[in-house]
Amino acid sequence: MAHYKLDGAKFPTIEELKESLWPLYHDKMSRDEFDKYVEENVEKSE
Repeated sequence: MAHYKLDGAKFPTIEELKESLWPLYHDKMSRDEFDKYVEENVEKSE
């Protein structure tokens, strides 16, 4: 089962990661910028 990790937080799905972390970033960047940030920085582990 894969896990997705970003900024020290680990989630079972990329969607869960985005929905959980978005509130922490919403005042710093747009949703499109956040999605791009996630895609460029997420770590996937098997």
